[in-house]
Amino acid sequence: MKWNFNIFRKRIIAECGHSAYITDTVHAFGEQTTTTVPVIDGKIEYCHRCLEKMAIRCAWCGKAIFIGDPITLYSPVDKNRMIPDYAVLYNKEHLSYVGCLRWDCADTGADMMGFWFPPGAVKRVLSPLERLLNDPEKKCVITQIP
Repeated sequence: MKWNFNIFRKRIIAECGHSAYITDTVHAFGEQTTTTVPVIDGKIEYCHRCLEKMAIRCAWCGKAIFIGDPITLYSPVDKNRMIPDYAVLYNKEHLSYVGCLRWDCADTGADMMGFWFPPGAVKRVLSPLERLLNDPEKKCVITQIP
């Protein structure tokens, strides 16, 4: 079997009007990631340059959050904490801000509350803890370890 890798280097006109590869590097805030855009009926929605513009910074550590990245939705414990101007507010009532799920930023992986999705918004999903608590068959056990 012969593999044709040129399909990954084929340019497609995205719905945003720009030409793009299926897989390319996205840069934002001094960081980069490789992103593969979904092709539906031979079309892609956004090019990688537009995806770069949709990246935001974590409210807590300031590092880049790219489209497709998992996110946290933390509220400041200290009400006097200065929140950076670039921080993205998710819920005004609870003062919850969009943060990253990096090892050195998020408290735990169980705090994953969704993903950063085009055109630059939170796609909320059940957190791992919410999934466990909503298990209808009660196949899980939650314990507190002293």
